[in-house]
Amino acid sequence: MASCATIHVYGNKINETLKEAENRYIREPAGIDEGHPTLEGILTPLHASKFAGDLYVRTYIDTYKIEAASFRLTGIYGTRQFGGEDHGWVANFTIRALTDRPITIFGTGKQVRDIIYATDVCRAFDAFFHTRRSGIYNIGGGVETAISLLQCIDILAELIGRRPEVRFAPDRHGDLRYFICDTSKAERELGFKAAILPKEGIRMLAQWVQDNREIFIGN
Repeated sequence: MASCATIHVYGNKINETLKEAENRYIREPAGIDEGHPTLEGILTPLHASKFAGDLYVRTYIDTYKIEAASFRLTGIYGTRQFGGEDHGWVANFTIRALTDRPITIFGTGKQVRDIIYATDVCRAFDAFFHTRRSGIYNIGGGVETAISLLQCIDILAELIGRRPEVRFAPDRHGDLRYFICDTSKAERELGFKAAILPKEGIRMLAQWVQDNREIFIGN
């Protein structure tokens, strides 16, 4: 059994370790591994809910010795995802860009995630099914797939030939401004490494949105 948590189990004290570059936040070291302290910083019900599932998996492994894993997932995106302002930001940006709607960015837009394409997440589950190595795993794309919100806008502008309209709003309470997974444990124990890079993944997502544009613009 593999269960889904997210990188929000770590809280947002990571924000205190960041430096600000031109179009993204940066951190040294870039990657954050599973040994990083959890539930630090300003906490919200989001953090508690993600941590609860993670904790249950760990206790069932320890108590019943079952073959189980908790995947601390980073930003998932892909076709057939109906992203909104509160979830699925890559899909939300892509849908809005291709339907000529303004994109709202909360904060500076320099927030960073190592986004991971949905089929790569499926490959991670398959890797656990075949290895059965119980434990906690950060599942993301690592430094190779890390982009900021502003960099995502740049990719979309290049793909669709025009720059989407962007509106800025204040930071959201408890927001995590940066996370890049150190994926070395998943690579070592499960033999898993993400394969799809952001430009390729966002291109496939944008093509799906374009092919199904009537879903998003109505009659």
